[in-house]
Amino acid sequence: MKHIATFFLLGALPIAASAQVVASSTAEVDAAPALCEQLRLQGRVTLVQDARLEALLGREVRKYNAVSRLQRNRQGRNVITSRGFRVRAFSGNNQLASKEEAYRREAEIKSYLPDLETYVLFKSPNWRLVIGNYRTQEEATAAFRKLKKQFPKFGTEMFVVQEEIEIPL
Repeated sequence: MKHIATFFLLGALPIAASAQVVASSTAEVDAAPALCEQLRLQGRVTLVQDARLEALLGREVRKYNAVSRLQRNRQGRNVITSRGFRVRAFSGNNQLASKEEAYRREAEIKSYLPDLETYVLFKSPNWRLVIGNYRTQEEATAAFRKLKKQFPKFGTEMFVVQEEIEIPL
């Protein structure tokens, strides 16, 4: 009989504990809008969170300050790298011919538009030719349309892609 009473007592303990947790979390939720309003009136909020939370969410932690993104490009100029858009003019995975084709197309585009930034990239197993550094998709789409008119034979392979771009300082 003692064992049955102990069993029921221990069985009811987690239910009572969970009821207390729910009650306290409900009180915290009710206080959250008031706290948010107080912080908004102060004008400054600092969020400190454990980096493991980002790992649990499956997101890579990135720092978006300009100092950490400062680099030197191929010409030796200081640039800041950021997410943006480019026009991909060529992509091929034929190891014998794709590199030559990418550089041939780059030379052809540079002969007509010498001020345009072009990049021949190798991301295994593909050679790619990308054009420009556009901050918005609208800018990249406008450039895409001009390039498609200027180079209709490349038009079927051209499209706008999202990549890391270089913003000159």
